[in-house]
Amino acid sequence: MPLLVNRELTALMEQFHVLTGLRMVLFDENYQELLAYPMEGTPFCVHMRQTPAFDALCRKSDRISFERCRKTNELTVYKCHAGLIEVIAPLTAGGKLIGYVMFGQITDIKDKDALIASLRAATAAYGEDVPSDEEICRIKYKNTKQIPAAAKILEACAGYILLKDMIRPTDQRFFERVEEYVRAHLSEELSVERLCRAFHISRTNLYTAMRPHVEGGIAAYIRRVRLSEAEKLLKTTDLPIDAIAARVGFEDYTYFLRVFKQAYGRSPRALRSSLA
Repeated sequence: MPLLVNRELTALMEQFHVLTGLRMVLFDENYQELLAYPMEGTPFCVHMRQTPAFDALCRKSDRISFERCRKTNELTVYKCHAGLIEVIAPLTAGGKLIGYVMFGQITDIKDKDALIASLRAATAAYGEDVPSDEEICRIKYKNTKQIPAAAKILEACAGYILLKDMIRPTDQRFFERVEEYVRAHLSEELSVERLCRAFHISRTNLYTAMRPHVEGGIAAYIRRVRLSEAEKLLKTTDLPIDAIAARVGFEDYTYFLRVFKQAYGRSPRALRSSLA
């Protein structure tokens, strides 16, 4: 699903880096990197990912973790194939996972010699062109308290990104999913607030996504769907008119009669009589 990225997101990523010293990356739902701050990853990973076989393992490791995050729709902490720690938080809008934010390429091994030995073992099969000790030592260390704390900050950032409309889904199927939901709940109270809750989307994003498909606002759209279903029931069933009004969500029967006549030019009774 294509994503529109708000310019404020780069500023948020920079602030996350200032606070934690970590690199935040935005991915779309297909695991393609869209935006990062800082732009470059840690020197060890940049160096090793120039080796196709190592890069393939990195991509496989990331894909497995993204898929785990997709299934659980929860924050995911894992170690990559080289033993470095990565953290992924899902981004959900419109009731659908649309992307991920991530930080990683860090270690929980404090001793530099032990870290060098560990990564030397992980890269031993890739020949002599391996990162220097200096590049390995530039991998950021975070202890067992700092990692979950940074993960919680990342999770909060994910929520803030959605709340502030820093990214927006451009999913062509979104309108269809909203229409399916509205038709499935016609007899119930339907409002913008309920749709926002049902699809985990802000009011701004909901209006933006629906605007190309509806005229006169979302409330008017819901009323049109109710009236359309009422017309169908009048034509295809013998249900009493007041029962039809209730079934399609009109609590006020008098109001239903008025808006139906405005929409169709005749009363529900007249419409049904014309079919006899």
